[in-house]
Amino acid sequence: MQECSEERYDEMLGILPPALWLSKGFLVGEPFDHRSCTATKVVRASYAAFFQHKGKFYEAGNMTVPEFKAFDVESLP
Repeated sequence: MQECSEERYDEMLGILPPALWLSKGFLVGEPFDHRSCTATKVVRASYAAFFQHKGKFYEAGNMTVPEFKAFDVESLP
């Protein structure tokens, strides 16, 4: 996970309709790959993940929907 600019966050939000968009962030609308989900142990699509928290923006690696939903933004700096 690394901090990114608001411009990068907005660019990725607008590139495709999000696969999932919650108040804490979104998953870019096209899967990056398919792999075993750490939350469910089932093979699922993973997507580039972006978060916003306390006025900062973050670009995460690729996450499945269950991983994204389970991620606690309070763990961000």
